[in-house]
Amino acid sequence: MKNKLLLTAFICINLILNIDGQNKVSLEEKSIVMPTYPVAPAEKSPIFFKHEAFQGASRHYYPLKLNDQFSPEKTQQPWNFVILSNDYIEIGILPQIGGKLYYATDKTNNYNFIYKNNVIKPANIGMTGAWVSGGIEWCVVHHHRASTFLPMNYTTVENEDGSKTVWIGEHEPRHGMRWSIGITLFPDKAYFKVQGRIFNSTPFTHSFLYWANVAAHTNNDYQAIFPPSAQVVTYHSKTDFAHWPVSSEKYTNKQFNNTDISWWKNVKESESFFVYDLQEDFMGGYDHGKDAGTVHIGDHNIVKGAKLWEWGSGAKGQATEAVLTETDGPYVEIMVGAYSDNQPDYSWIHPYEVKEWEQYWYPVKGMKGFKNATLEGAVNLEKGKKNDLFLAYCPSRKVDNAKIILKHKDHIVYEKETSISPDKPFSENISLKTPFEIEDIYTELRDTKGDKLLLSYQPAKSKETKDLPKSWKGYTSPKDIKTVEELFLTGQRVEQFYVPNKNPEDWYAEALKRDPGNIRVNTAMGNICLKNGDYNGARKYLSTAIERLTKDYTRPVTCEALYLQGVTLRALGLYQEAIDTLYRATWDYAFHAPAYFQLAQLSSNKGDYNKALIEVCKSLKTNSVDNRAIALKAALLRKLGKNSDALFTLQSVLESDPLDFRIRNEYYLILQKQNKTAEAQKVLSSIEKDMRNFDDNYLELAVGYINDGLLTEAEEILLRYQGNNPFFDYYLGYIEDQRENNEKATEYFRKASEYAVDYIFPYRLESMNVLKKALEYNPRDGKAYYYLGNILYEKQPEIAMKYWEKAAETAPSLSIVYRNLGWGYQHFYNDIDQAIPYYEKAVHLNKNEAIYYSELDALYTQANVPVETRLKLFNGSENIVKNRDDAFIRLIDVLTLAGESEKASLLLKDAHFSYREGSSNVRELIINAQIVSGIKYYNSKDYQKALEYFLRSQIQEEEAGSAALGNRDIQVNFYIAQAYKALGKKDMAKTFYKKATALSSERLNIMDYYRGLSYIELGDQVNAKKIFEAMISDANKKIQGTDSSAVGIKFGKNEAENIQYSNNFAVRGLGYKGLHQIQNAKNDLEQAIKYSNSNLWAKIEMSSL
Repeated sequence: MKNKLLLTAFICINLILNIDGQNKVSLEEKSIVMPTYPVAPAEKSPIFFKHEAFQGASRHYYPLKLNDQFSPEKTQQPWNFVILSNDYIEIGILPQIGGKLYYATDKTNNYNFIYKNNVIKPANIGMTGAWVSGGIEWCVVHHHRASTFLPMNYTTVENEDGSKTVWIGEHEPRHGMRWSIGITLFPDKAYFKVQGRIFNSTPFTHSFLYWANVAAHTNNDYQAIFPPSAQVVTYHSKTDFAHWPVSSEKYTNKQFNNTDISWWKNVKESESFFVYDLQEDFMGGYDHGKDAGTVHIGDHNIVKGAKLWEWGSGAKGQATEAVLTETDGPYVEIMVGAYSDNQPDYSWIHPYEVKEWEQYWYPVKGMKGFKNATLEGAVNLEKGKKNDLFLAYCPSRKVDNAKIILKHKDHIVYEKETSISPDKPFSENISLKTPFEIEDIYTELRDTKGDKLLLSYQPAKSKETKDLPKSWKGYTSPKDIKTVEELFLTGQRVEQFYVPNKNPEDWYAEALKRDPGNIRVNTAMGNICLKNGDYNGARKYLSTAIERLTKDYTRPVTCEALYLQGVTLRALGLYQEAIDTLYRATWDYAFHAPAYFQLAQLSSNKGDYNKALIEVCKSLKTNSVDNRAIALKAALLRKLGKNSDALFTLQSVLESDPLDFRIRNEYYLILQKQNKTAEAQKVLSSIEKDMRNFDDNYLELAVGYINDGLLTEAEEILLRYQGNNPFFDYYLGYIEDQRENNEKATEYFRKASEYAVDYIFPYRLESMNVLKKALEYNPRDGKAYYYLGNILYEKQPEIAMKYWEKAAETAPSLSIVYRNLGWGYQHFYNDIDQAIPYYEKAVHLNKNEAIYYSELDALYTQANVPVETRLKLFNGSENIVKNRDDAFIRLIDVLTLAGESEKASLLLKDAHFSYREGSSNVRELIINAQIVSGIKYYNSKDYQKALEYFLRSQIQEEEAGSAALGNRDIQVNFYIAQAYKALGKKDMAKTFYKKATALSSERLNIMDYYRGLSYIELGDQVNAKKIFEAMISDANKKIQGTDSSAVGIKFGKNEAENIQYSNNFAVRGLGYKGLHQIQNAKNDLEQAIKYSNSNLWAKIEMSSL
């Protein structure tokens, strides 16, 4: 292909393309002003892993930033949309918000078949915080991925067939993989196509998931549609199963009673339903009121996941949805996953492997639902009264010569030739002359031009599924597993699924205790060490695996251990040993390509480009879609002066993966070398635009060149960046050191050390050598030690802590270093006493970081320090802590505990808190402040004032919140009733006592005490006694450690042990108090307060004994 044609793939950007007779797809980049609740600047402090669950897997923030604070003030903000449109549909893509497909509209009836939210109203639902409802969110690598609210790379391409594609994607920093989504709209088609691609550009094996999170407008007329063969659904982690669509099971602690759960109106609380074993290529949903819906098509062998998720049509769900939009109403998520059928459910991707998938969506209308669908369209067939049938077809394109056939058994009973199209679907009520069984009816849609069958359907009598599959019960502890193989497989699953509160090494260690030389386990441990930068540890484990693998001079059947050992030896600088080991790994087909690629990099680093070219060509023989190898091959050909061959090497990737900046940069360099300056400049301009001056894009590109030994190319990339990030100077200093330009290296390293550390979160293992080199030049660069600790904390925390300690020595005024040391002592060493002084030092040095207050107060709570100490922390800091919800709500908690609940209530008057899925205790603490204030007035006999505070505590519960103490509405209703009783309003009191008794908690907890008291007020001693006795019994199990823990936890983390004990003793003590066993009650409530003097309700109830 000529250079001009290659160039076209990149520079058709920022154009409004005219529609003509041959091209009916328009592409427009357009700024649209939308009502927006802005996201506050991201948190400056790094947030490391704290064993917190998120969507059933581990919640990792680092190296991305926490972006969880939002303004309550609405503004009008311009957003840059990319809009694709044809005669039938319009789709809007928003690269600034995670590349989300923000809406899709059927232009023939103005129906948004993909939910359109007309306000940008973030909530804390994403992995790092900000997330907006609506559209299609691309959940790649993890669900609600960390970058879901961040700007993405994007570009646009005009294709030869008249279609147009918007490509969006990113380099994902935690795993080093790169993904892209291509969204294509075709002329004369009502569907859009999504091409998904994830490229593991690393030498390691990873696991990933992919789900398209598709939102659809919902109401009482909305029904989710799974294929007819879908008879069983399951929950996250497959911990529950139910029949579909009609369920009579207890599912996630909710009892269905012959309930059609496919209808939104019938599911009152938040719920997930995954199809178990999807067997067809379609799913979707239908609004029977609007007679319109959404169809998804994907090869079910690859796109294996189908899921319905909803907040629920009840009060809690709708209260939650109200915080996510203003005028656009509720939604459901009709999600689809590739290489995954559940969440969490991760598939493996090997070094330099590419996984791809295709999906399609289109709108349907005028058909009362659908029973089958293909890319050509959807069909519905329904039996009416007596011998009547309803038949409908909605195609995805215009079919001028359509033929619709209906058969009863082998006899054609209806036939019609007509023209149908997405804007004019076919539907008809048909009466048959004789009675029939619906399973004997067959229908098809044909295009008589070429006599092509487009779509057919015949109802099948489904086999009744009586016995549901067994639920997953969780992980067996290592000591209870019988075989080494099972230990290995369990550890591997824990690793694969990113289990938040388990460590795969526990299972691997037990396996090695029983069989120290086990090949698979030692290889797994070596792989973990290698990923974590513990190269000596990796070498030890891999050597053990290789020793057994090659015993008796055996040529191994699998060379994974040899491949990983080769990568390890390279990292240790033992290059000749690495080459020898990698060549042995190439004998195994599975590792032929990655091993040869490593060898090519090693040869390129030595400047032996001819040998490197031979090696990279061998790598490409067994993995022709490895862009890293293709890019290296092109660079080597360029270095060898073979520019035409280099261009030919790049050709296919330039067209198929236009967001690969390394490929595009090679194209630019080749044009430069050919002295085609004008063309080269155009390519460079397009690269610079698409890289959007985002620091990590430049660092990733530069580090790739450094790994290939191409330092000049890396230097050029680093110098292009127009921003402030010390790592550009660190890397430039490193390059100059490699060239032995010590003076220049010194200057770059000095400059790097002068940058502020705010928002600088390095993560690449390659940066370790760069920083160590900087420290050779400047041993007093405390920031370099700080960065080294950041890189290693989630990989080798003990070494990270040592680096932070060195940072504290060399940069004693750097408050974040002390905060990080406090974090490490808390979350890694579990040493609260050691953590607290470091946090106190951080606050002493810098009183302006709200997060320091929230994290230190959490430690104070866990350490059970006096409430007075906690209160002192916040003195004079109100304006600071208001900048973060977690810090401000802790101030409210402390004021309430310290007897200043009215001040807390006053501060809450104009406060706004952002919704936080799964882990928010905001509602809990606001209720505490209001009820405690009410109790004060109640005790002083000002019952009217007490009632006012109790009524203020009526705060609507939201879905997926945190209710650690149980159902707070029980307690709220009880106290309201108490106030009404004191005011002499017996009927009102009785009403609220009854409300309290009608409620329950999922598990017995403190709030059940107030349900028991309400029964007593209603004269029902029997039920009150049952509750109190159950509280005692349940608490006994927990105190004695016989209570089973939750399996498949979705959000949050377990509370500190002392808090759990405090709560358990409080529950038992309140049970005793309800039974008037006063001494037992006193003993337990004293124990509760001893474990945690922040246990508000233990204190309050103790005070009345």
